Amino acid sequence: MMKRILTFCLALLLIVSALPFAGAAFTDESTISKTYQRAVEAMAEQGVINGFPDGSFGPNKPLTRAQAAKIICVMLEGAEKTEALTKTETGFTDVPASHWAAKYVAYCADKNIVSGVGGGKFDPEGRLSSAAFGKMLLVAYGADASGMIGEDWVNGVKKAAEPTFLTYNMKDFTVRPMPRQEAAQLAFNAWFQGEANADKEKGDPRTMPTGVPETMKLFIIGNSYGNDSTLDYLYQMLKEVGVKDLTIGTLYYSGCHFDQHVDFLLQDSAVYNYYKNTTGKPVTNKEYTFDKAIGDENWTHILMLNGASNNEDYFTPWQDLLIAYVRGKCPDAYLGYNMTWSFRTDGNLRDSHAASLQKLYNGDVVKMYEGIVRLVKTYAEGDGRYKFITHPGTAIVNARSSFIGNGIHRDNMSHLNMGIGRYIAAMTLCCELTGVKPDQIKYLPETLLDKEECSATRPL
Repeated sequence: MMKRILTFCLALLLIVSALPFAGAAFTDESTISKTYQRAVEAMAEQGVINGFPDGSFGPNKPLTRAQAAKIICVMLEGAEKTEALTKTETGFTDVPASHWAAKYVAYCADKNIVSGVGGGKFDPEGRLSSAAFGKMLLVAYGADASGMIGEDWVNGVKKAAEPTFLTYNMKDFTVRPMPRQEAAQLAFNAWFQGEANADKEKGDPRTMPTGVPETMKLFIIGNSYGNDSTLDYLYQMLKEVGVKDLTIGTLYYSGCHFDQHVDFLLQDSAVYNYYKNTTGKPVTNKEYTFDKAIGDENWTHILMLNGASNNEDYFTPWQDLLIAYVRGKCPDAYLGYNMTWSFRTDGNLRDSHAASLQKLYNGDVVKMYEGIVRLVKTYAEGDGRYKFITHPGTAIVNARSSFIGNGIHRDNMSHLNMGIGRYIAAMTLCCELTGVKPDQIKYLPETLLDKEECSATRPL
């Protein structure tokens, strides 16, 4: 990870609540690849990467070393402070004080972000590779440069970038000249990572009020685990224990992990089902984007969850990026994490799930549950921005260890049956959201045990 945060990062960068994708309006906009278009628009609107005097962006023109120095300056200091820089002595013979990029090169050289090419020269018009620009960005945001020198420096850059967001939408770090649109993507990635790091450092000093709130607008960002926890029974339980003004919104994409959510929100992909419940019966809305759903209400509580396997790769750096974005969109909401549960013991898993279970937990669902607990403690309980954590995963495993057994599931994997399974998950959320005890929840539909696949099998 990038090892330190440049404290002035937030001052220059827009708050992630309003990622600027309004359009750069370049004369050659139609030639910008769709892959990089949103990054180009975001960085151009912030003045990080400008177009040429003729109004074009030149997406396929190579990025020069001088242009890269200016990009770094604007990212670290902001456009206004960058233009106010006065030092023009670079120490390079080919970048005199009169050169347009002198103050940018001087700034980056003073901070050891850039170095020359030998012979006292900087080569300002030299073409920059993705590996070289990636190194500049990593060093600018605090990475140790010692591992990115020598003959194997490119692999050093790759290794340093691997656990960060810098690799997003990047095919590879190479020594070939890098087109400007690809440079915009790299700059955007470093910027978003900087925002996430700064948000994590800022934290959330608030304490969530205890007791049953009069108003709750609960938004769940998840997958089928979120559906199982919230679509049935939770609304009725929360109303029954005293929440007067209640809305539950559940954002669903099958098997979605944090990395997919980040990709979907950045690409503005209309791939979600959004279930909204204001009456006790959720209404299904299809083909929703992340922004459309999260902007639908003034949410008071937001619950996040990761996918089934709980691989650590799905948390770093994706959880921080998603949290920063969500907190930017809903700064007043209390953020929570919803624990998932392991597969059933006798499940006939899909090949991909069986492979994941074998790889991460040696095929043992008990070890999978223990792994989920460990990751919750590490990534949720250890992050002060989460103001509440719900544990339906533990409740489900406990129920599965009882006379209910694997019948708590409706299929051979982990999905809960539509009766007692979802009821237990909803009860867990209701108790942990409001502080009420299970025996205080009186809501019990007469048809609960008539739901499909409610028969008990064998215990865990």
